[in-house]
Amino acid sequence: MRLRTSLIILLLPLSAAAAEPIQLAVDMRDVPRKIIHATLTIPVQPGPLTLAYPKWMPNAHEVAPIAQQVGLTISANGKQLAWRRDPLDLYAYRITVPNGAHSIEVRTDFITASAGGTAGGSTSDKLAVLSWNDVLLYPYAGPATRVDRIEITPSLLLPAGWRYASSLHPADNAAVGTAGLIAFQTVSLEQLVDSPLIAGRYFREVPLALGITPPHYLDMVADAPENLEVNQAYIDKLSELINQSSKMFRSHHYDAFRMLVTLSDEIEGHAADHHQSLDNRRPARFLTDEGMMSRYANFMPHDLVHSWNGKYRRPDGMTTPNFQVPVDNSGLWAYEGLTDYLGAVLTARAGLWNREQYLGMLGASAALFSHRSGRQWRDLQDTAVAAMALWDKGGGAYDNWRRNGFEFYGEGALIWLDVDVTMRNRSDGRKSLDDFLAMFNGGANLGAQVKPYSFAQLVAALNSVVPNDWANFLNERLHSHSGDGPMGGITGSGYRLVYRDRPSDWSKSNGTKAFEYSIGLNISGAGVVGDVLPDSAGAKAGFVPGMSITAVNGQPYSNAVMQEAIRDAKTNIAAIEVSLRAAAPLRLDYHDGERFPVLERVPGTPDRLSEILQAR
Repeated sequence: MRLRTSLIILLLPLSAAAAEPIQLAVDMRDVPRKIIHATLTIPVQPGPLTLAYPKWMPNAHEVAPIAQQVGLTISANGKQLAWRRDPLDLYAYRITVPNGAHSIEVRTDFITASAGGTAGGSTSDKLAVLSWNDVLLYPYAGPATRVDRIEITPSLLLPAGWRYASSLHPADNAAVGTAGLIAFQTVSLEQLVDSPLIAGRYFREVPLALGITPPHYLDMVADAPENLEVNQAYIDKLSELINQSSKMFRSHHYDAFRMLVTLSDEIEGHAADHHQSLDNRRPARFLTDEGMMSRYANFMPHDLVHSWNGKYRRPDGMTTPNFQVPVDNSGLWAYEGLTDYLGAVLTARAGLWNREQYLGMLGASAALFSHRSGRQWRDLQDTAVAAMALWDKGGGAYDNWRRNGFEFYGEGALIWLDVDVTMRNRSDGRKSLDDFLAMFNGGANLGAQVKPYSFAQLVAALNSVVPNDWANFLNERLHSHSGDGPMGGITGSGYRLVYRDRPSDWSKSNGTKAFEYSIGLNISGAGVVGDVLPDSAGAKAGFVPGMSITAVNGQPYSNAVMQEAIRDAKTNIAAIEVSLRAAAPLRLDYHDGERFPVLERVPGTPDRLSEILQAR
């Protein structure tokens, strides 16, 4: 089904309005060498023409990797044409179509390796992920160009013996998973780039939630056959995830949904949201290792939720007519924050997490955002506006002070928990965020449409469910500089954040953050200081990011040795002696013991969190 937007219809100049579909032939037989070949046949008219490489993708928070496009040649009537890159817009190519030419042939290659070397990227000798926008150019006639009105007919060549999965439909109605040349039905350019494809030597497809229409599938490619041996109990929980999401939104905006999962240690980790599929690139044992399945159980639910929140309903600044118009990311606190909240809730409702795991995750998140010194100068709204600059800056020196491009996920989720709990408390439990979702993100089964919204429309929809001053409610939290983080959803649901001297099960299974909440340091297992919280004991002692700890109280460094020293210092007035590589020793004057976050019930209050997590 072709994607449609509710933007004002603008007529394209004739030079960008093709009478026939663009033909895109992609050859993936060289993916073991980390190269994808593409040939486009584009209907044209004589005269000046601009071809654009997609730059601003609606589901990405960074610009597209044009530096990995190579080997570009353009020809007409068998003769190669000169092209020139626009010096002010590196994603635009200028050509002149000669008289008598009715089409041009564009040949281009894409290097799938990571920019820093030959490893990683999106392909290996066993599998590949294809993002169609990586391998195409399209006629661009300025900001009025409508990618939902440009038609394109894709086809694909795979290595021998490989099978594939995508939300695209084969032209000959062949079953998904066939090998060799695959011709797909003509779609809009908008839908094509929203329909990634996975392929590989080791492939498995599992139908999910058989009683629910439209159909849903788990499609996997992997490094080895054993990585595909997902147990039936987990598959059943994924089916329950589909069931719970269907009950939450009470509609579907797709004709089928495919969970595309790449299980590999040979390509880079990545996740992208799409309207009719998800694209999760994870470690080889992601669906067979119990620890990973527990720690990251909310990853696929998160991207599933994006079909309703982010793809169907999208902040209006993130809804553009083409891929060259810059995206306004101001609404990422709703695009990602609400999705992060709902993805975790659905993880619990589907049984992928139990109640204690969810509470452990929530407690860890609450502690994190109550120790972000950067909140004193950069509000949450600014982390969304500046997403393009902050996106790849997670972790590292003074991350808590700078804030990074993931803040609008976790802190946004805490705000939406607050919205949900406030609705429940103001209505004495009769209304909740579920009612808002069914109305705002649900509605009729309209297929793969895009329905943008403004902040005012969001506020009006919330008020139609539970009257409140939602505009002020949200603005206070989006622009807060409080050091405590948005804790209203936790306190309003009958819980409080406390710190104990022993890690919870969640902390133990997910890697403890004990040093951040005690001495105020983030330290790797090798002893390298990654971050220092301002005003903490570590900061006062003189620690700075990048220092390398060699010993603690004379013992060779390990996290366990540091933990023991912190415990011992609670009953010892002596400072902790820390030896450093290439620097003078430092003394940690800290005696309050280890501090691990946990949520604790407040007696005599309604347990709204248990209500929220209850399966429907």
